[in-house]
Amino acid sequence: MQPQSFLRGAFILAVAGLVVKLLGAFYRIPFTQLVGSEGVGLYQMAYPIYITLVAFSTSGVPIAISMLVAERGARGDRFGARQVFLLSVVFLSLFGLVMAIGLYHSAHYLASSVLGDARAYYPLVSIAPAILVISIASAFRGYFQGWQLMWPTAVSELVEQCIRVGTVFWAAYALLPRGVEFAAAGAAFGAFTGGLGGLLVLCCLLLWFERGLHRQFHPSNWSRALSLLNGAGQLLKRLLIFALPISAGSMVLPLVQAIDAVIIPHRLQTAGFSYHQATAMFGELSGMAGTLVYLPAIFTVSLAASLVPNIAAAMARGRMGEINGRVATAIRISILFCLPAAIGLMVLATPLATLLFADQRAGVITAWLAPAAFFSGLQQTTSGILQGLGSTWLPVINLLAGCLVKILCNYYLTVVPGMDVKGAALGSVAGLFLASMLNFWSLRATTGYRGPSFCLPRPLLAATMMAASVLGLYHCLIPYGNLMATLTAIGGGAVCYLTVLLLAGEVSIVKIRRLFWH
Repeated sequence: MQPQSFLRGAFILAVAGLVVKLLGAFYRIPFTQLVGSEGVGLYQMAYPIYITLVAFSTSGVPIAISMLVAERGARGDRFGARQVFLLSVVFLSLFGLVMAIGLYHSAHYLASSVLGDARAYYPLVSIAPAILVISIASAFRGYFQGWQLMWPTAVSELVEQCIRVGTVFWAAYALLPRGVEFAAAGAAFGAFTGGLGGLLVLCCLLLWFERGLHRQFHPSNWSRALSLLNGAGQLLKRLLIFALPISAGSMVLPLVQAIDAVIIPHRLQTAGFSYHQATAMFGELSGMAGTLVYLPAIFTVSLAASLVPNIAAAMARGRMGEINGRVATAIRISILFCLPAAIGLMVLATPLATLLFADQRAGVITAWLAPAAFFSGLQQTTSGILQGLGSTWLPVINLLAGCLVKILCNYYLTVVPGMDVKGAALGSVAGLFLASMLNFWSLRATTGYRGPSFCLPRPLLAATMMAASVLGLYHCLIPYGNLMATLTAIGGGAVCYLTVLLLAGEVSIVKIRRLFWH
């Protein structure tokens, strides 16, 4: 199996991520009808705790593994790459086991004292084993990504989600006669069966990968790699040096979102809104506008994950010219993708919010928050580049600076007359703008990259013409209903944007093919 173009790898991860999210969103409708709101509530009590523990035990580690494997692979050190993989499997197995046992033994306390419903004990216990298998699977995914192969991760995630959804329905239906708490526990167990299925797929792909890469699979090769782990302490130290800042960075935004949940409703009440109004406005910002605006992040997160091992491999070979080319291409692609998404969301904010959420006010907030789609994409892409270059703490520091600005704006702007929750949206835009600009300055200091201005004019022209065409199409077709007008405007805008880019010479069919296949 040959290493993939980092853009092709990012595209594969993005498509898989989108399908996984859609499966995760659509299954909730029939699941709710099956177990009712009470069963869904018990399930939702356990799932966020599971996600938090999985993030704590695995976040950052797959990227760190991919960096170290890519470095050794670039030098032709296959045994060194195996050492990284074996050590990471052992480490994550032990860490995941500790997290799983900890959740199992604390389930009674969490259910009764923290969650306030003793019945939540059953889904908490059922979901605990999933932490172990997901932790181990993350080591496999990091190993494949280190060899610049993204499709094994994509395939395993799809298999994992399909098995999980199937288990949710089968177990919930089978256990519902015993009570909603047991139905919720059966649904929660789907995280384990899905994770186990994904892990088995990864194990099979690893055997196939080793046979394909090294012509003939010899168990002695892995035995030799295992025997070389006498320097495991130093290798583990380096793994953690890379993983800790990446993990810290992944925890920044959830922490800030938790702070937002406290600050924004409180400040809205200070501005004169009732408790119910403040809660509803915060829901429109975070649950509706945020859902739309941060959707393009599926692609940029995948792009960042694909960039890290690619740039790390180029660094190991000392190919600064290749690195600069990858940096320029990645940022150009991010601009080409995120700029029209931001402008399109701004133009069609109210129609989209009305269509999806039946809430016109959410459309106003979406329009204010829409630029965040552009800046968050740049922030994620540049963070991936800096991580691949080995500057793993810089994106964290820059993101913290942006989040500080966001918190300050949220606190002060929400009480400004006429701003209310729009001030919080503006704070998110300002914070992401600062974080992305700080990343650019860090890149310039590291690689000499001179910023996005040279690749912005033509996409901006195309996006402006796209916005005009979207508005025209929507207003012409609105007599036929919001659904037809919105969908047609989106399709027409996409065609207009791509046509202008082709005519302006910004992209071409040959360039697109070369980017994804070379």
